[in-house]
Amino acid sequence: MIKIGVISLFFLFLMLTGGLCLPQESGKYLIDAEKSKRIHHEIDSLYLVGDYSRAIDETLILLAYYRKHEDFRGQIVCNNYMGDFLRACGNRSGSLEYLYKALALKEQLHDSLLRAQTYNYLAATYFEYEYPIYLDSSKMYGLLSMGLAITYHDEKLEYSNLNILGKVKEGKGDLDSALVYLTRALEIVKRINPVDESLVLINIAGVYFNMEDIARAKKYAIEAYELAKQYNINTYIRMTSALLERIYVLENNYRKAHFYLGELIFYTRNFLDETTEERVTVMKEQIRLVQEEAEVQKEMDRRRLWTLFLLILIGCSMVFIFIFARQKNRLKRTNRELLVMNQEIRIQQQETEKLAQELEISNTTLKKFISIIAHDLKNPFNTIIGFSDLLHTEFNILTPEERKLAIENTHKSAVSAYALLEHLLSWARLQTGAFNLEVTTIELSDLIDEVVNLLQTSAFLKKQKLVNQIPANIEIRVDRNMMLTVFRNILSNAIKFTPELGMIEVMAIVSDESVNIQFKDSGVGIPQTEIGKLFSIDEPFKTSGTNGEKGTGIGLLLCREYLEKNGGTILVESQVGTGTVFTVKLPLFKS
Repeated sequence: MIKIGVISLFFLFLMLTGGLCLPQESGKYLIDAEKSKRIHHEIDSLYLVGDYSRAIDETLILLAYYRKHEDFRGQIVCNNYMGDFLRACGNRSGSLEYLYKALALKEQLHDSLLRAQTYNYLAATYFEYEYPIYLDSSKMYGLLSMGLAITYHDEKLEYSNLNILGKVKEGKGDLDSALVYLTRALEIVKRINPVDESLVLINIAGVYFNMEDIARAKKYAIEAYELAKQYNINTYIRMTSALLERIYVLENNYRKAHFYLGELIFYTRNFLDETTEERVTVMKEQIRLVQEEAEVQKEMDRRRLWTLFLLILIGCSMVFIFIFARQKNRLKRTNRELLVMNQEIRIQQQETEKLAQELEISNTTLKKFISIIAHDLKNPFNTIIGFSDLLHTEFNILTPEERKLAIENTHKSAVSAYALLEHLLSWARLQTGAFNLEVTTIELSDLIDEVVNLLQTSAFLKKQKLVNQIPANIEIRVDRNMMLTVFRNILSNAIKFTPELGMIEVMAIVSDESVNIQFKDSGVGIPQTEIGKLFSIDEPFKTSGTNGEKGTGIGLLLCREYLEKNGGTILVESQVGTGTVFTVKLPLFKS
């Protein structure tokens, strides 16, 4: 035991002194708070004139400063800057890397507006990939950012998201909807930020150009060009000059086309001046310094890992000695333990028989569930096959309206089949135990806010009022992802079965040990004879929404099982023609 104590002290000495030989942090990134404020202003100015190279240099210096001082807000802002600058330079993969770092840091700082800004930059980056699958990602992040912008009355974010969503609609070929979004963005940007007005105008001009409405395209492009010249924004001048050159070529006005081509070349040459090589050299040096700091961190991590390994080895050795010393005493108790084990075996046999009975019931339920899934999956796939075959064999015969109808029905059926499969997989994971319950303490109002923001657009499209009346400072301990699924399913159903101009409210009633979360809608209601089927696997209740939306029929079954895993329950009260109230009961967290 003395030897072990000496060895332990030796390794503890190594732990305490191991960090003394680590390299020190480089001094090139050491700035004070006052200089950090000046750098912020410089970055904004450089971004406005399109000098992204120097903006990136300054942002890297600022990012290192915030990392050293563990300023999470500053780190998120700088990662957002880097994501937007790299996007503007064409480095989309690098842009996404920094933006997802910003999202990862949001757990350290619960700031919805900062998160909305990151979503906005992600929407812009995914749009520039110019592939349909990335347009969907751009739309998703744009809508998430839009929901938060509307909630917190941030009009600058709102018009930026409207601008992106308008370009997404244009990319998908829906030019009329694109003009609706961009016109709304123009109304806001004229009022609060005229400097960006030329960007929205050039986007509107581009839509009209794609519509072959050359007269309107030229009108908006000229207005955008004049504003860009007024504010001397290099990037916007080049964008408008390029479009106007194409417009005048189509009009055979080669004198004007030559003028705008000259503008494009002039401002492009001024942007790519003789300092470019020097900026690239500076940026490479800063990247090298960042890599050196990363290597220092890796070395520290290796030392910590080695120290941990040694501690574990020492601990295991001491445990082994302790076990060996008690082995003789355990041998004396073996006979008594054998008697206890025999009794336990008998109990286990009884439990095994009970488990076999439960398993038989589960197998019967599973067979019924699979039968339902097979039947419900068959219908959308039959629709997909039928309409796709019609498009394949009679495409040239069908009118454009008939083709559009066939494509819309195929899409709706595919979405329905995917939702059904997603619920099936979630249910299967629950039944097999192949899931990890990650319980954390969560502010209930924040969780409801996140779901409401996600679904705000769906309610907006049906002219419904979606209200979160959950007060602050109500904490629950649950699996966050499971609760998001439960609340999203219930609110989606409320939107689906509530007609236009309807009202959906989320409220909370707090007792000593639990909180009742009520989701109240003014929808069509559920007949009393059908309420019992909402959570039944034998005869699930399914019906269409007020706008013909389709459901899977098993979403509420999944909600109930998720709630049971988190110690909660769900209750339904409804009256046909009046509305429905879903009440979710969850235990309160008490510190």
